[in-house]
Parts: sequence; C-alpha cells; structure tokens
Amino acid sequence: MGGDRAATEVQVKELSEQEAQDLFDRICRRELGISAVEFLSRWDAGDYDATDVDSVPGLADVTMALPLIREI
Repeated sequence: MGGDRAATEVQVKELSEQEAQDLFDRICRRELGISAVEFLSRWDAGDYDATDVDSVPGLADVTMALPLIREI
C-alpha cells in the first residue's frame, strides 16, 4: 500500500454575505431561470410545499443551496 499519491491541497474560503447572495442568485438563474428574489418569494408563499424537488429540474440544486442565505 505504499504507492505514490499526489498530495491534494484543499482551500476553504468563507463567503461574505453578499458573495453568498450572489452565488445563490446565480444558482437560481442557472437551475430554474428565475432570480433568487423570485424563487424566495415563491418559496415563502408555499408554491413548492407540495412539490417533490426531484420532479422539477434544478429545484433540488436550489434547495440544497438555500443554507447559503438562510438557516433552515
């Protein structure tokens, strides 16, 4: 088990609040074609409550990114 293994360096960067909001907005736009403001408005109104996140392409990715901007 003594093979050569390349060391992998991992860097972690904490996002500022604005960077997190910008990233979430980009994810919403890429995955659902709507802004973060529009997504959150729909989310808060309960539009996705009865929706299986896997039934809407991109919705699972957006909901997984929610902790970037909100505590859930």
